This record gives sequence, structure tokens and C-alpha cells, in this order.
Amino acid sequence: MSARATLALLLVACLVVTAGCSFLGPNPDSYTSTYEYSVGVDANETLRNVTVRVPLPIVDGESVVDAELVAPNGTFGADFDSGGEAAGETFDAAVVETDRGPMLELSTDRLAVETRYFRYVEEDGLGRQEEISEAEYDPDNPNHAKRDRRTVATTVTVDATYPVETRDPVGVSPTLYGDGVSRELTECAPPYRDETVCYDYDAPVYLDYETTDRALVESTVSVRGANEWFSGGWTGNDYQDRVYVRATGSQDGWSTASGYTETGRGNYPSPEP
Repeated sequence: MSARATLALLLVACLVVTAGCSFLGPNPDSYTSTYEYSVGVDANETLRNVTVRVPLPIVDGESVVDAELVAPNGTFGADFDSGGEAAGETFDAAVVETDRGPMLELSTDRLAVETRYFRYVEEDGLGRQEEISEAEYDPDNPNHAKRDRRTVATTVTVDATYPVETRDPVGVSPTLYGDGVSRELTECAPPYRDETVCYDYDAPVYLDYETTDRALVESTVSVRGANEWFSGGWTGNDYQDRVYVRATGSQDGWSTASGYTETGRGNYPSPEP
């Protein structure tokens, strides 16, 4: 092969490689970062005179979400029964300052939990549920369902400046309680990568309500910070901080819930902006 032909072949190869690398490389127009805050309360018995305070995502002592974002009309999120059907609004919501930092306060005179019964029916090839009486309910019938819990939950997403710190977010990116709690290294739950580092901590929450001894109240609060970009396909990295609350019977003050922080999840490094 002549020197000229060899040179031409090398030039074509370089162009193909360059084009391929350009296609597979990160696209700066795709770089995005977000914070996602979720909070939910679940009960199996009616609660009365309720005040619940749960953590907010904070950095430098300030929350990145406010009560108007979580509860645009002053009431907290949508209320769902255990079958996922909307059933109105329940809690009043406000951000309050406490000696544990700013918290989301949810309050109501009464959170009613009523057992409801349903059956699945098929009409014109489409399945649907219809409510039935307790007398009609047959626990042995696979087409019958009993719902005896009530869940109130919401999720809000806030755009952030790219990139957010996801490997070591505490004190830099929004986390629950910020640096106001002591986090201890712990084993990460699978699946995780070598970069993932996890922490346990005691999480203070305020629970005040009257109910029966049989009542079980559970709540999950979380914040997730994420970076995403397109590089031959969508990819990214994130962290998540969450608190799990579990309480039985009536409550009248501060309790300790379980906190868990998972950092360094996904692909690294984030492309430079």
C-alpha cells in the first residue's frame, strides 16, 4: 500500500473514532441536578389531636423546601387509602423552628381510619373495584379486599445548580438534620458500588396524638440529591438520606427514629460543567 493510501486510511479511522467518541461523550446540554423530598404518614387506627414534626432537607441551617412547596394550599399532600385511591386532604402543614433544627409540622384534629371492603369485577374486558359492605366481604374470596390502613404522602422536586455533592453531602448538600446529628459508619445495603459509603444515626422526631393501644403509626421521610447526564445513554450519581419512624399507641413528645444516609451511589466522576 502506498504512503498516500496509508495516510488516507489513517485519516478516515481518526474521523470515525473522533465521531464515535463525540457521540459517546457527555453532552453538556443534558447536565441536570435535583433534590427530591418525600414524606409520608401511615396509620392503622384513628388518631386524634395530632401533631407530628419530621425533619426537612437542610444545609447551613436552612431548609431547601418550605411549607408552601410541600403544601401549596396549607394542607399536606394527597391522602390515599391502602388501595391507592385519593380520599381528600388531611394535615395542616407549617415549618417550625425547634431545638433540633427546622422541621415540618403536620397537625390535624382527627385522622380518621376506617376499614373498607372491596371486590374486583370485570366489565367489558376491563377490571375495576367496587366498594361492598362488611357483611358481603368474604376473606376467602381472592377477588375481595380489605383495607384497614390510611396513608398520607407527598413528594416534591427542586431544581439545583449542577453538580451537587453526592459523595460527601453532609454540610454541603441538603440532608435531614444537616450536621446536627452524629452519623456512624455502617454496612451498606446491596446493591452498592465501591464508592458507596453509608451511615446510621439516631433521628429525633416529635409525635403527639391520642389513639388506641393497637395503633401502629409509621412514617418515612427522605431527601435525594442527584446528578444526571447523557453519555451514549442516561447515567448519573446520587445520595439519599432517610428516616423511618415506627410507633405504637398514643404518643406525647420527642421520640428517636432510625436514620440512614447512603452516599456515593452511581457513576463517577460527574462531568465538569
